Amino acid sequence: MRSTPILLASIAAACGGAAKSPTPALPAEPAAAQEAVQPAPAPATPPASVAVDATPDKPSGADAARDAELAKAAAAAVDAFVNSQAQFTRDGKRVVFVSDRDGLPQLYVADAARPDAAVTRLVTSSERVTGPVVLPDGKALVFQSDHGADENWTIFRVNLDGSGLVELTPGTKRQRDPAFIPDGKPDTIFYSGRAMSDVGTGIYMTSAKAPGEEKQLYRDDKPGALVDVSRDGKWGLFRRFPSRSENYLVAVDLATGAGKPVWPKTGKVTIHSASFSADGKRALISTDGGAEQGLLLSIDIASGKETARYVETRPATADTTGMAVALQGNSLALAIDAGNPQRRAHPRRDDAQAQGGGGAAARLRWRRPVHARRQAVQRHVVDPERAGGHSYRRGRDRQAQPAAQGTAAAARRAGADRGLDRRGRRLRPHQDPGQRVPAGGGQGQEAAGDRQLSRRPVRQLGDPVGGADPVLFLGLGYAWIEPNVRGSTGFGRAYEEADNGAKRLDAFKDIETTGRWAAAQPWADKDRVVVFGGSYGGYTVLVALTRMPDIWRAGVDLVGVVNLKTFMATTSGLIREIFLLEFGDPDKDAAFLESISPLRDADKIVDPLFVYAGANDPRVPRTESDQIVKALRARKVPVEYMVAGNEGHSLAHRETQVEFYSRAARFLEAHLK
Repeated sequence: MRSTPILLASIAAACGGAAKSPTPALPAEPAAAQEAVQPAPAPATPPASVAVDATPDKPSGADAARDAELAKAAAAAVDAFVNSQAQFTRDGKRVVFVSDRDGLPQLYVADAARPDAAVTRLVTSSERVTGPVVLPDGKALVFQSDHGADENWTIFRVNLDGSGLVELTPGTKRQRDPAFIPDGKPDTIFYSGRAMSDVGTGIYMTSAKAPGEEKQLYRDDKPGALVDVSRDGKWGLFRRFPSRSENYLVAVDLATGAGKPVWPKTGKVTIHSASFSADGKRALISTDGGAEQGLLLSIDIASGKETARYVETRPATADTTGMAVALQGNSLALAIDAGNPQRRAHPRRDDAQAQGGGGAAARLRWRRPVHARRQAVQRHVVDPERAGGHSYRRGRDRQAQPAAQGTAAAARRAGADRGLDRRGRRLRPHQDPGQRVPAGGGQGQEAAGDRQLSRRPVRQLGDPVGGADPVLFLGLGYAWIEPNVRGSTGFGRAYEEADNGAKRLDAFKDIETTGRWAAAQPWADKDRVVVFGGSYGGYTVLVALTRMPDIWRAGVDLVGVVNLKTFMATTSGLIREIFLLEFGDPDKDAAFLESISPLRDADKIVDPLFVYAGANDPRVPRTESDQIVKALRARKVPVEYMVAGNEGHSLAHRETQVEFYSRAARFLEAHLK
């Protein structure tokens, strides 16, 4: 009986520089059904020393025929679409949300009382959209779209019947963050943003009714983001983040532009999210407090004094990562990142002293077994009083079909006693007794599916390359492993910082430990272990292939960093600033950065490699992938290169996902024989 291959999925996200598109992402005409086909933006210009001449491969003959066969299975997995970013209209009668059900993230509206009813698509575009915000009058909304996934977001307005589509910010190209429209100023949009090359961030305002001037209200010379606006529109909360583990909350007078430090007064903390209380007098802050325990704090803005505290104790290292504050009263919902799995807690009142994780906190959990048949990702309507919920969309939502007959997956959590520093996820196809399977697996949280190096500070920058979908590979007979190596979130501040600077080498050890552990399992084929990852995960794929080539049979690298010197020279100003602590200064730490750059050791790569890049990637420019492809081709190492012309740091389009999964599966199939 043939043994089973292993896929070690090292899935995570990083970041980089971007380029300009000469035309709007969406048509300005009211007819929302018109298709907007725009030319892809030109990629950012790299330093002259960076090679940009690696030609993408175009499968032909038998390879193209096999890709077409595998595309059927890949499409079945990809078509289990995701509904996200949902919000009610003010009357509670409709739900607006983003969904990729038609192959690309787009806007939809549905009847909130009829989850079985068909949905209505509001706009039709060849570009992805995000960040819907329903205006207080309930008749229209604003949203964002970029160009070729370049993350230079522009703001649009559309009526809830699909008419009146207009671009509100057609002027300066800018990386705009999520919009806020307060009840007290319903015709004004507030948001933060920056030029792609800029380190600092500004707070801006513009009209929510028609294209107009963007007025800068406030500026900080360090990375940051506007995270909330008071309901009267007079104050904004600005989160300043010089680094991932050093954050500050500032209250900004939106009339004068004056900033007032709110918290912390001293020390370094991570602020996961922050919101105004309903009355605007307090700042509610989810944070680690500079230590290992997740906290929710209530800070009086006028005095700076703490008025309430919720402490998360299950487990003590969990992060309080986000919140939603009720428009009236003192209720809020709190998201808890406990590593494996994520949870939702609901402290009943934000002014209650809920010490030690006690108090009136009802925990809401949704779990479903993992199978080769992947279901569409749903959002739930929650009744906080009963700590229960139900899907707001059901019945008409399709799910992925099994990629192969007779396959299912068994989820396992592997702890330190099994060779992993923290729990991870292990998925295996059904196998006959004595059968060994090929395997691979992943770095990153099991619950989140990815580890973004700048996850919290740059969450608002758009959807990076997400966690790879194991459904297709499970159907093809692979085992799938996702460990949580050092640097992963949900296990406390110390663990998250455990790969900074020179400690990056310890995270490399975790990849090696995981690979050797997987290869030694009785159900695994030690001769067919694959390392697979995107972004930072793509970087660790290349690290694994250069530093421990004896473990692997092949690798799959999506938008991975290859040369830290050229990466730091071509990525965005914001990302470069954050990476100064994560990796090191390209001037002061040049020797160390070179030592951990996979390109330096490319001559040690002997395993076949599949490489994916987005032509417009603003975080890890395509030139990074060009360099490793060129180096391997020069040495005749088997390498296949896919470049998506309408993608950035992303796999946003359905056709891109289907092509990537089918080509990567065929490549591995050919080289694991």
